[in-house]
Amino acid sequence: MLTDDKESTREDRRFYECLDQFWHPVARVEDVGNGPHLVTLLERRLAIACIDECWIAFDDQCLHRGASLSLGEVDGSCLRCPYHGWAYNADGAVVEVPANPAVGANLTIGLGKYRCEVKHGLVWVSLNDNPVFEIPDFPHLDDPEFRVISCEPYEWECASVRRLENYVDFGHFAWVHDGFLGSRDKPEVGVHETWREDGALRCEATVIEPPSGKMKKHLRDLRDMITARNEYWISMPHSVLLDRHFEGGARYVLFMTASPIAPNRTRSFWFIGRNYAKEESADQEFLDFEWEILNQDQPIVESLEPGVIPSALGEEMYVKTADEITLGYRRWLTELSA
Repeated sequence: MLTDDKESTREDRRFYECLDQFWHPVARVEDVGNGPHLVTLLERRLAIACIDECWIAFDDQCLHRGASLSLGEVDGSCLRCPYHGWAYNADGAVVEVPANPAVGANLTIGLGKYRCEVKHGLVWVSLNDNPVFEIPDFPHLDDPEFRVISCEPYEWECASVRRLENYVDFGHFAWVHDGFLGSRDKPEVGVHETWREDGALRCEATVIEPPSGKMKKHLRDLRDMITARNEYWISMPHSVLLDRHFEGGARYVLFMTASPIAPNRTRSFWFIGRNYAKEESADQEFLDFEWEILNQDQPIVESLEPGVIPSALGEEMYVKTADEITLGYRRWLTELSA
């Protein structure tokens, strides 16, 4: 049982508090535009922008009077505050104080700056100068064999760890997604192996599921059940790549990466791709299917207690085989948060 003492509360936040050592997605490049753009990462408000082809992430607070820099503008090689026009270069240094230029010329202070890179069309930020792992790979994005869609991000009222675990929780498919990803007539989870490889937690599992939904009609399989071999790459802390192999060579991929806004709020960025039915007119059918799955998951994941996952494995119960990938993930996160 969890207790309410301060030590327990601190320990229960350990998984959350260790997240500042990783890369996290914070926005789609297309949503930033000319910038600056406000994002929140681990309860820290950041202004992100592209200055002279360099992506930057600053604390969203002008050093003068604390105005939000994300309300300002990119002015040439500078980020300019909307309140009094203070200008900061790509290093975060003050380069102009319009009200008194002499003051600006002598200031040596600068904004809090964080590592910022673009990959997969997403802006990634690390609050640590030396993040533990590289930004995860998504090789299918540039593979001409696949048609890949960048989907609209969504936010849930849940811990980021909970979001990741829901994605790879094999036991819930038959119950939450009955008729879509599983069947209550066949709720058993088969034996599957998990292992670590090249900075990712790997898993392969063969599943049998109903051919329901418009997404699956393109497989042209009219049998009662479809067999798929699922390959998972979980990149710490909150990214998962799923490559689904169907009979006949058809493949369907999902890439999801979650960003912790706060202890109990998470924003997810995601992509879907396939090497069949690649015509643009089919995109909405695939999107409709995935949104239906997400809408089934959201209220349940948001209801999970405690909101912040306890750091002691023994605080929650696990089912042999069915929760193997969850245990592997939590063990690794425990090591990284030690």
